[in-house]
Amino acid sequence: MSETLYRPRQGSVPLTDSEQKYQECLREYRSPGEYVAFDTERASGIRYQDKAYLIQAKGQSAPLSLLDPLALPELSDFSAACKNSTWVLHAAKEDLECMEWAGLQAPHLFDTQIAAKLLGKTQVGLGPLTEDVLGVKLAKNHTRENWSRRPLKQSWLDYAALDVEYLVELAVALKKQLVAAGRLPWAEQEFAYTLTHYRRQSDPEPWRHLKGAGKAKSPQQLGLLRELYYQRDQIAKERDLAPSRVLPNRDLIDLVLKTPHSYQELSKRPFASRPQLRRHCRRWWQAIKKVRGLPSKQLPGKAPLRRLHEIASVATWEKIDPARAELYRTLKQNVSTWAQENQVWAEFALSPSATRQVAAYWEPGKDLQTLLETAEARNWQIEHFLPRFEDLCTVWAKE
Repeated sequence: MSETLYRPRQGSVPLTDSEQKYQECLREYRSPGEYVAFDTERASGIRYQDKAYLIQAKGQSAPLSLLDPLALPELSDFSAACKNSTWVLHAAKEDLECMEWAGLQAPHLFDTQIAAKLLGKTQVGLGPLTEDVLGVKLAKNHTRENWSRRPLKQSWLDYAALDVEYLVELAVALKKQLVAAGRLPWAEQEFAYTLTHYRRQSDPEPWRHLKGAGKAKSPQQLGLLRELYYQRDQIAKERDLAPSRVLPNRDLIDLVLKTPHSYQELSKRPFASRPQLRRHCRRWWQAIKKVRGLPSKQLPGKAPLRRLHEIASVATWEKIDPARAELYRTLKQNVSTWAQENQVWAEFALSPSATRQVAAYWEPGKDLQTLLETAEARNWQIEHFLPRFEDLCTVWAKE
């Protein structure tokens, strides 16, 4: 077994956190090479926005750099310096949006996790994948730190630097495997798709999607759910805290389903024993009183019915349209079988959403290719599944 690495090969890397250091870094990245590896460290579950609090970069022909977005509020010059390179990230969708907030926008992408899934790798985390492909074992001992804190410890910086230390080499090795397997065109289409679909979609009613929110049934409960959600969000934004640190989801739902009848009763809830949570009890009580005073027409109703393809459960399809449920089951199994036979992760063989849209809306004589394109299936997926789905749909229609 290879020895675990705790710092980069050339030793610890200092933090670039001043204009002078940043200008030196830019000079080193005048010609970064064909590939530049990137990664970010965030404070998910701690801060309100899921933005980058550290950005790691290493060019194929440029040294490893650790950029501090708090001290360097604008990194578009660095982005421009790397504009002719392919940016290598692992699980890029998690990083691209917060990099964009810092002024970094990828022109071309190679995602090592996507490549690994298209090659049927069983372990696709960065650490296990690097060990499997390159024989290098990376330390993973600071995965849950609060990266918004300053100053950052050198041991944290060493850990963060390792995330890009071997990333270009990993991409080069995986690219060779993709070429050998005839799957590089698949990967390139997936990379391009990720670059245009990484931004989170806005939700007009995010409060409906909290875990446990489906248990709220009456207009009063739904109104309180909505009010507590937005009150909590306002406090979280003002204090730059993750909403769950203002009021945990389970306690918010508990207030909705078992609404206290007095402030005294509310103040005895288990969460109120923690000082950092108790400070907002008056706010929650005011929210409860406000909703109680709302006329019925100002209270929300049930969520609008979802379209069939938005429902993942086959059992639910059975209740709505048993015939289409059978088609959904057949197509879903076909994708799973193809994925297993070809050693591709099923989510990349064809997205569950695309499979559901075919099952929900195909009719005899309907152009199946257009349906797949509308569902944003990539060309390589259409090439493989169009003839298979045409046969299966035709048989289903005759039954």
